[in-house]
Amino acid sequence: MNNRMGKRLAARLCGLSTIIIMVFVLVFFTIINGANGVNFLTPSNVSTIINQASFLVIVGIGQAIVILLGGVNLSMGAVMAFTTVLCGGMLLKDNATSAAVPVVLVLALGAFIGFLNGVMVTKLNIPPFIATFAMMYACRGLAWVYLRNRVLYSLKESFRVIATGRVLQIAGFTITVPMLIAALSLFVFYLILKHTSLGRKIYFTGANVTAARFSGINTDRLTILVYSLSSMMAAFAGLMYVARLNSAEPGLAGKAHFEAITISLIGGFSMSGGYGNIWGIAGGAVVVYTIQSGMNSLQLPSELQTLVNGALIIIAVFVNQILMNKKMEIENDLCEELTVQKAKKRAGKGMEGGA
Repeated sequence: MNNRMGKRLAARLCGLSTIIIMVFVLVFFTIINGANGVNFLTPSNVSTIINQASFLVIVGIGQAIVILLGGVNLSMGAVMAFTTVLCGGMLLKDNATSAAVPVVLVLALGAFIGFLNGVMVTKLNIPPFIATFAMMYACRGLAWVYLRNRVLYSLKESFRVIATGRVLQIAGFTITVPMLIAALSLFVFYLILKHTSLGRKIYFTGANVTAARFSGINTDRLTILVYSLSSMMAAFAGLMYVARLNSAEPGLAGKAHFEAITISLIGGFSMSGGYGNIWGIAGGAVVVYTIQSGMNSLQLPSELQTLVNGALIIIAVFVNQILMNKKMEIENDLCEELTVQKAKKRAGKGMEGGA
């Protein structure tokens, strides 16, 4: 009994891998910056980190649901650029069109691009990596062809609220509109993934697509839907990015797809599919931006920042994967022990009945 309780406790601790990594990164940069006379964990700095991470949370959600299905979406950054460039002219201050019109068009276009990704993966049997990689180049190229070397600048202030709005300030900590949008998005997708048949189908299909197909799930339709949602979330993230930058241009979010994969892995998702908790995306995003903010506070050269950032992210992902694998190993052991115990009980009852 004590051994089983110890295993359960160990599994729960391993399940908190993202939180453990996040706390470690915060403590690490607090100590390093403190040694240089910089107070890293001020309310305003923590608020800035969470606010910046909120933008990446939206992209991370879009990537995470595809990873849950056992796929990957490399076109996310390009979708962010192309959709906002194509409809960005209607977001300019001197354009009389309501901001709601381009927002709806951007989301619809993003969903359509995701639909094409899903069709290529399911109907043309193109591997997700290749399909979305090709779509990345197509969208980025179309954005450059459409806008050429121009930049759409000075967007409507009513639209920019989604990235710059402030709701409340408490003791130096500012709650912003992006934080609320990120929190609401996480909550909505948590409900979808954990409390709907769609979410259960996504987990089941990601864990074993063959078994899901034989159980009656239309895996092709599910895959197309998930890719559509993924690219729609990318398009929405693109709206938030251009609102923050006050401009739209073809080179937007060049590394967003890699960052989204990184925070998904740090957040506890498995590239093989079928495993992950959507709340881990928030922790992964905070880890990534804490590392970036910590290095900025240390005033490291940009070249060195790139090197250190890559090394720390590799370490974070590596540690998280070890802990998650350990958690799954312990849970499997517990399931096996429980199965053996039930078998022994049934055998014991059978002997009693025979006697």
